[in-house]
Amino acid sequence: MTLGFAAVFAAVAGVQAIDTFGAGTEGGTGGDRAQQIGYRAGDIDPGGALVDCGSAGRVTELTCNGYKATLAAFPEFDKPGWRGCYRAGPPDHGTGQACDYMTNVDGSRGTAAQNAVGFELSRWLMRNHRQMGVKYVIWHQRIWNPAQGDPTCVGETDAGSFAQSCWRPMEDRGSNTQNHYDHVHVSFRY
Repeated sequence: MTLGFAAVFAAVAGVQAIDTFGAGTEGGTGGDRAQQIGYRAGDIDPGGALVDCGSAGRVTELTCNGYKATLAAFPEFDKPGWRGCYRAGPPDHGTGQACDYMTNVDGSRGTAAQNAVGFELSRWLMRNHRQMGVKYVIWHQRIWNPAQGDPTCVGETDAGSFAQSCWRPMEDRGSNTQNHYDHVHVSFRY
């Protein structure tokens, strides 16, 4: 069913979006999203020094690599207003360690097609978290944090099973944006 939603979003957005459930570095096969991640988090010196990362702003080297890998796999986010990393304020954005990928820019909870892309991105980040250096992911007022012992539950990360998944509920922060209904947030280690 997710493939149908992604296909609808692709038609509306004018991009190719194929759900590659099971693809990535931790199992599964093929699909456009299964490209190789061009780095390994363990090969990047820790320290968190900020580097210029183009449209992402000044972020850590690990965040810059994660940002570029995500846009390579999900080109539909590579347009102004649909992604962002550094912004002044508290961690992790303010320390250059986080990026947001907007599934819609109208502040709503999104359509089924828009949410399907968010779930697909969440599964992809989850599958590739070790190689990419993902610290945690927030989506639909839930957090998945492998450092806190949350298991990888790719098969439970879709609209039909999300409520019963390994993702932990978060407090209500007041709006669809603050509750991450309109974007996927990813923080990187350091």
